[in-house]
Amino acid sequence: MKLKSILLLAAAVFLAGCAKNELPLFDEPFVYVETSTGSDVSVVGADMKATVTYYIGISCPAFTEPIGVNFSVTCGSGLAEGVDYTVVTPGNTVTFLPGIWRMPVRIQWKDHAIDESKDNTVTIAITGTSTGAFTIGFPGPAAKGSKLVITKKNL
Repeated sequence: MKLKSILLLAAAVFLAGCAKNELPLFDEPFVYVETSTGSDVSVVGADMKATVTYYIGISCPAFTEPIGVNFSVTCGSGLAEGVDYTVVTPGNTVTFLPGIWRMPVRIQWKDHAIDESKDNTVTIAITGTSTGAFTIGFPGPAAKGSKLVITKKNL
């Protein structure tokens, strides 16, 4: 009897504790951009010589037709494409075929000194989709994930 009471109490505490840490449920389709670790900000070294993969993802029920996601890559006043970085992914649209939920956007970083007093950022921003049914960024007023800001720094 005492064991039953303890088990019942433990189950009640466990179930009550789970409700406090629930993740929000996003029931509307959305698209987002992120690093491989899920962040919407990143830092690369000015001396980096590597190709880095960033990701555009979609969250929606299963779909049967391809979905195009348009994006832009822009840089601040302290960087120049071809000198500090090169966008390897061709064009400005990634196409999601049924069953694909993440697509890569690759940037090749080049070893080039920077002026730290300037804007040394590269921003990958989602600009639209082939269907208007998607929210850009995570649902909510902050639209987190609608853009990824990469800062090039002297490390």
